[in-house]
Amino acid sequence: MQLYQIPLGQKAKVKDLSGCQLLTQKRLNHLGIFENAEICIQNKLPFGGPCMITCNGQCISIRKETASLIDVEEILCK
Repeated sequence: MQLYQIPLGQKAKVKDLSGCQLLTQKRLNHLGIFENAEICIQNKLPFGGPCMITCNGQCISIRKETASLIDVEEILCK
């Protein structure tokens, strides 16, 4: 499942960043988004706009195109 497909408020674990360009992967790593990192979708803007996620206590906005390349696994809340 891609990051952009996760519903609002849902937590997910990053599985694979290899779909992104190398420079984008490095930038995401510097922001704390790497494989096995836990993220939460906070907001999605309409008309193909960016999505806002939180990771390690910081809010990050990612373009829809980039979010569609990041593979994640949903974390089911108990």
